[in-house]
Amino acid sequence: MLRFRIQVELAFAHESNQLGSVLRHKKGPVKTTEKVQSFFIMRDTFRLIQRIIQHVRQKVLPKNHEEKIKKLQKQQIEQLSFFH
Repeated sequence: MLRFRIQVELAFAHESNQLGSVLRHKKGPVKTTEKVQSFFIMRDTFRLIQRIIQHVRQKVLPKNHEEKIKKLQKQQIEQLSFFH
């Protein structure tokens, strides 16, 4: 898995460098390595958040938590409708 990630990062960096050289030739804005690194940081952060959510759903939340939330939501809607 680590080897695959390194290959993907190298491919992305190589493509970015090629794009940068083309844009330098055309006098356009150039991607820097800082932008490439921030892209990987954001991607890793997003994956980490997804895995945390998945772990919480599997380990922490009760099995029927969605049903309970929907039931409470219906109760609140009914209570609010009585006041109006």
